[in-house]
Amino acid sequence: MATIAALLASLCGSGCASMAQTMLAPRDEYQAYRHVRTQAQLEPRLAAAWSYVQRYPQGRWIAEVRPWFLRAELKYFELHRQSAAGLRAYLTVLPDGPHADEARASLEVYRARARKDHQERLGLEARYTEARLAALALQREQARNAVPTWLGRFFQIDTWGERTSHLASEMLYEWRIAPPGARCVGDICTRTESLPFSLPGGGDDAARLMVLDVVLVLDNGGVSEARLQGPGLFSRLYEASTTNRVAADAPSARVDAIAFAVDVVRGAAEARMPSSRCARDPVAPVVLSLACDGWSLEMRAAATPEQDDQIVVRGPRKP
Repeated sequence: MATIAALLASLCGSGCASMAQTMLAPRDEYQAYRHVRTQAQLEPRLAAAWSYVQRYPQGRWIAEVRPWFLRAELKYFELHRQSAAGLRAYLTVLPDGPHADEARASLEVYRARARKDHQERLGLEARYTEARLAALALQREQARNAVPTWLGRFFQIDTWGERTSHLASEMLYEWRIAPPGARCVGDICTRTESLPFSLPGGGDDAARLMVLDVVLVLDNGGVSEARLQGPGLFSRLYEASTTNRVAADAPSARVDAIAFAVDVVRGAAEARMPSSRCARDPVAPVVLSLACDGWSLEMRAAATPEQDDQIVVRGPRKP
């Protein structure tokens, strides 16, 4: 056989060397080598070359295939080690390649980092959600407490008939000085509070706004009457307290809201005007009437959305 190869070489010259190798190589090896040479894309050629190098470490074309493969594989790995996606691509092409173990170790580092980032992101999202829900709950609490808080301040007034400057310092500060502060037009002095809140569940109709006017009515410069009033005030109080919605087209829900507001106001007034001896029969639009010991309170439910729900308190004047 060697004589035949030598004869071919002498007849064809150096150009027939590869032909001689082909004739002398086993058919499977030649097919493996040809598979390397015929691949037009880098990844398939890398895979084919690595297969040849592994199967035929002493093969006829190993001196050609191995150097090319080692150079190309190193460049391919260095390029693809920069990202998890690149490492996965390398392992897809060369699952047992020269850098496969290093690729798997690096990929696990990326995965561990991704898991950590994911957990941190989940933690941040959870804290954000918790903070947002807490903020929404605080808004509802502020709206829920506004009416009984102001009623409590009204019931502490012991300077009825005197100028607003004679009000207790806390009442004077909260009503006139703390933003947004009260403003007077004639004998009507009003502090307007806007208390936004949202109902659970979201949706286009979840946002609410309680507009609460804290009003002191003057008579010859002295305080004669204190009011809490606002559009849909009783409905907003009910929603902020129960998170139940009061739709404009749901009369039964409005009735429930008014009844709830009556209970809240009656409870706030109980210490000053106990229902057992101060309750009076209300006449529409009045829904709660209390009067005794020089004090009186009336709740008036608005008949239309354009009108304000109103709570009116009057106290005894000093002789």
